[in-house]
Amino acid sequence: METPAFKALEAISDQATSAACFGPPTSVGSRTIIPVAELYYGLGLGWGGGSDAIKRAEGGGGGGGGGLRSRGVAVIEVGPDGIRVLPIRDVTAIALAALTFASAATIIIARTLVKLRS
Repeated sequence: METPAFKALEAISDQATSAACFGPPTSVGSRTIIPVAELYYGLGLGWGGGSDAIKRAEGGGGGGGGGLRSRGVAVIEVGPDGIRVLPIRDVTAIALAALTFASAATIIIARTLVKLRS
């Protein structure tokens, strides 16, 4: 059953290959820079049908969807002195992780102190 929705979802999954993780190389002087990305994608489909014996009606339907996320993770630098991989640090993710840890630690310590005082 080839529908336009299936064809569109198939096209997304066909393009999500390892080749999509590397950007086009850019040369600057004697160095070449290659950007590297991380890709996530998800696809979903669903359909169903049913009937209502009281109203003597039948119905059905379906739907689908998908999503794609990408983010830069590193830059590969190729030069006369060799190859270097320079990671891109996601400062926002690091800050959110630290905030989550600090919040959880505060809650655990507060609950422990309340139990000790009881």
